[in-house]
Amino acid sequence: MTKQSTNLALGLGVGALLLLGINALAGPILRPLRLDLTEQKLYTLSDGTKSLVGKLEDPIKIRLYFSKSLVEDNPVLIDYHRRVEDMLRSYVAAAHGKLELSLIDPLPFSEDEDRAVGFGIQGAPVNAAGDMFYFGLVGTNLTDKEEVIPVLDPSKESQLEYQLSELIDRLANPKLPVVGLLTSFPVSGGSQPDQFGQPQQTPPWPIMDVLERRFEVRTLDGATLTEVPADITTLLMIHPKGLSVDAQYAIDQWCLRGGKVVAFVDPFAEFDPSRRGSSPTAAFEAQLASEVDEMMKGWGIELRPSVVAGDRALALQVPDKSRIPVPFPPFIELGPDQFGKQDIVTQSLTKIRMLLPGALQVRADKPEGVTIETILETTETGGTIDTMRFLPEPDPVVINESFASGAVKIPLAVRITGTVRSAFQDGPPKKADEASGEASADDATEDPGAEPAHLAESTEPFNAIVIADADMLYDAVWARPTQDFFGNRGYMPTADNAALLVGALENMTGSSDLISLRSRADYRRPFTRKDELAQIAQDKFRAEEDRLEADLRETEAQLNELQKQKDPSQALFLSPEQEKMVESFREKQLATRKQLRKVKRELRTDIDALGTQLKFLNTLAVPLILLMAVGTYFLATRRK
Repeated sequence: MTKQSTNLALGLGVGALLLLGINALAGPILRPLRLDLTEQKLYTLSDGTKSLVGKLEDPIKIRLYFSKSLVEDNPVLIDYHRRVEDMLRSYVAAAHGKLELSLIDPLPFSEDEDRAVGFGIQGAPVNAAGDMFYFGLVGTNLTDKEEVIPVLDPSKESQLEYQLSELIDRLANPKLPVVGLLTSFPVSGGSQPDQFGQPQQTPPWPIMDVLERRFEVRTLDGATLTEVPADITTLLMIHPKGLSVDAQYAIDQWCLRGGKVVAFVDPFAEFDPSRRGSSPTAAFEAQLASEVDEMMKGWGIELRPSVVAGDRALALQVPDKSRIPVPFPPFIELGPDQFGKQDIVTQSLTKIRMLLPGALQVRADKPEGVTIETILETTETGGTIDTMRFLPEPDPVVINESFASGAVKIPLAVRITGTVRSAFQDGPPKKADEASGEASADDATEDPGAEPAHLAESTEPFNAIVIADADMLYDAVWARPTQDFFGNRGYMPTADNAALLVGALENMTGSSDLISLRSRADYRRPFTRKDELAQIAQDKFRAEEDRLEADLRETEAQLNELQKQKDPSQALFLSPEQEKMVESFREKQLATRKQLRKVKRELRTDIDALGTQLKFLNTLAVPLILLMAVGTYFLATRRK
């Protein structure tokens, strides 16, 4: 072997070793280095997530269960698992050692499978042998508190970052959130007047059972409230009425210090207890609107007075006086098209029912630092109805016939964030003795630090969700009663109203970093041009088919007409005219089918050509660009 051949062999061997070494080291070294080239930065963690995991004090362990060995031939699940793993590794990198990730393939009948089932990971059979497929996640903290995502669903990929961040936030803050409840509705049950004004014991509303399973609910009295307790993380207001000035001021200042609010307000509360009294005019005399105007003044939003919103396109049916179902525009069922596209609270919901909802609008004097995003809205056929039309009892037929649609969508629920103003710009309300000028000398020398200083605007980011309907939480609107074998009563949801309430509270009781997260755009990137060409082909082919069927129907009609003109005794035989027409029709049919095949073939050629171009760009263009770059660098170095 010549020296040149030896050097060549040695060089190839060294090159092969270098290639193997680079491949072995590239994974661990280059894995933290990421370049997100997607249009909407789908693979980059949000600032809220980075802040959340960056502030972790105690370590958290994440176990990702994925039965990879059972679905190796399923590219959808394999690709989604890779994206979940990549995102989790981004979390680990941002947590600076406070997150530990374990990847587990729970083989059938293994200890890993037993642990997955014990954690609550849901399995699904994948073959005739009964092997179970698992794809879920478990997180644990130092105190062994567990949070589980039973199923990681590829169809909900837009919510993945929020799911992961919420799980980590719950592990980092394991104490049950305290929700302050301020309401004029009898949601907790108790003695309430019936339609005749007689006291009647009523059970708690079903939503209370839903709430108390997830939060510590503390009821507040709006008539005597002077300070919002410090341990309350979120204030839930359901049709607030009868609030004292001191209570309004206490809520106002609490909000400015970073308090979070979920408010269900109503211009005309159908289930307000004061609507049902012994007086025939009780419905007219009652104040059925939520008393929130002053409170929301500094938030930049207001509830349009004395009107309810409706939408004939979304209307549900109610029985009229004759028990005949008729559309009732102010009783509506909203679907995903009426939900905020990127708000995480509505992402997993399918339908929301609202009864006599209010119409929200942005105030003309909205503070510049406030952002208002719509969560729920009507279609463009939405409109408003004067509340007096519903007193004492509405006639569904009259309401339906007189309803006038508008030309704009009406906001029914909004999210408010930013720097809000106090509704008490002149300072705190005066005490009774101050108002009468009887302040004592002792008061004048009182320690100024005894009470917090008045705030004119928020010092911490304000977050609130305002929904313009309180009646929607009443069980008859969103659920139907059920009874089991033992006679126990329960409720079967017919809409996602309770899920909306819980989702809003879970979002608000989280950290500010969690609240800032939104759902991500769709990860799927379809070839829109290819889809357009396919649609064009389908449309042209369908048009030719329609023309052929029209010709066929016309010829059959002509044949039938000739058949009627024949002698009944010759009905079973074709006349010369009929034979000629049939032959002509067959020739036309063959020509048309030939033309159909030509159109389909030409359009198929366009689609295949586009597919070839895309394959070239994906498989060859990038390597060629890299080779050209390396070649240019090599030539430049050689010249030097």
